[in-house]
Amino acid sequence: MNALPTVNVRHDRHDRALAPVVGLEPSKVVLYPTPPAPRTAAQILAERDAAQAERDALEASRSGVLLKGSADDVANLDHRIAVTKIRLDQLEVQHAAAVIAEINAQATHEAEQKRRKELHRKAMKASAEVATLADQYVTEAQRLVPLLEKIRERAALIEAANYALPDGAEPVPPGEPRCSWEGRSDQPHASIASRVKLPGLGRDATPIWVVTPFPISLNTGR
Repeated sequence: MNALPTVNVRHDRHDRALAPVVGLEPSKVVLYPTPPAPRTAAQILAERDAAQAERDALEASRSGVLLKGSADDVANLDHRIAVTKIRLDQLEVQHAAAVIAEINAQATHEAEQKRRKELHRKAMKASAEVATLADQYVTEAQRLVPLLEKIRERAALIEAANYALPDGAEPVPPGEPRCSWEGRSDQPHASIASRVKLPGLGRDATPIWVVTPFPISLNTGR
């Protein structure tokens, strides 16, 4: 099952780690930034809650800094509060984008699962049909065996006769459409009985019809 994608957004430039990439020169190593790991909407929401808690704590401490701190301390605190507010805004936008992305991903996932289920249903039906057709194949193949045996016997007889033609006699035609290497007339004809193979069902099943060489006595005329 395909995993649902997660949104991949950064909240600041410091998220990007550096990974070494070896250049063409063995002694030269170039550092390229690697993309951050994708985050889910739930993860972004947790970051937003943490940022909100941080902002609340900073704002709660402002009165004490105003009372006891310097102007620079107040300015620094206000800057931290402002940055945290920006982070909150970013996380809000990122969370909304993540929610939309996950909804779309879920819809795409469900559509793909629907397609696969329909394909599986059709395949199960096809499997049952193949079982019936396989039985029919065995029946039909067995019916061909006597026919192929007759063709093979006669082809062997024709080959033997053509091997030892009497003086002045024309070669005996094969009786079936001629089949030879590259269709050349100077090549021997290959009978259909010497080309057909009818395997049995299953890897270790006995073949229904296999190609066997013609008897030596017919091939040589002896």
